[in-house]
Amino acid sequence: VSGLWGCPTLINNVESFANIPAIIREGGDWYASIGTETSKGTKVFALTGKVRNNGLIEVPMGITLRQIVEEMGGGVPDGQVKAIQTGGPSGGCIPASMLDTPVDYESLTRAGSMMGSGGMVVMDETTSMVEVAKFYMEFCREETCGKCIPCRTGTVQLYAMLTKILNRQANQKDLAKLEELCCMVKETSLCGLGTGAPNPILSTLRYFQEEYLELIEDNSNGKVPAIN
Repeated sequence: VSGLWGCPTLINNVESFANIPAIIREGGDWYASIGTETSKGTKVFALTGKVRNNGLIEVPMGITLRQIVEEMGGGVPDGQVKAIQTGGPSGGCIPASMLDTPVDYESLTRAGSMMGSGGMVVMDETTSMVEVAKFYMEFCREETCGKCIPCRTGTVQLYAMLTKILNRQANQKDLAKLEELCCMVKETSLCGLGTGAPNPILSTLRYFQEEYLELIEDNSNGKVPAIN
């Protein structure tokens, strides 16, 4: 393992700094004994949303989403968990059927989300997942630096397409274009904001496609056309 250009590199991350005293005191082997084989140590999350207990939590890598929501968050006050969004604005939405997903880098990525900035938002059955996707896309649209075209214009177009869908003005072709544009922005943007911005849309299309279909005007067969 080496730093930037093969030189020692300081990562100015508060969470990394906070781990250093304990590692110095207890040793690297102690820290590495926490977590999973590939995701070591602990992770701090800002747990919020439709749970009884909101706040900052520190958990060992490998703990499940269910354990966090039920044991630390105290569960959903009314109703059931619908989804959990992890990783901040560029993270994906994981459905309740996947609550036993371990919290580690690989598992969250496979689920269409990420560890990201450590955000964890719990949603209940009253939440519109299309509205959620639009909310996070608005953030990415405003925060893009504008250097690369895919992110600068792509996030604007994605936000406009979600608005069109929510206004019930979209059709099946628009839904296919939405996914196609998401893939383009994700694959061609220069930095993490652009490559991660489509995640809330892609994950909600993957797990909550029926909510998009209910909003489009010509849903005759209940399926989104395949993208060539």
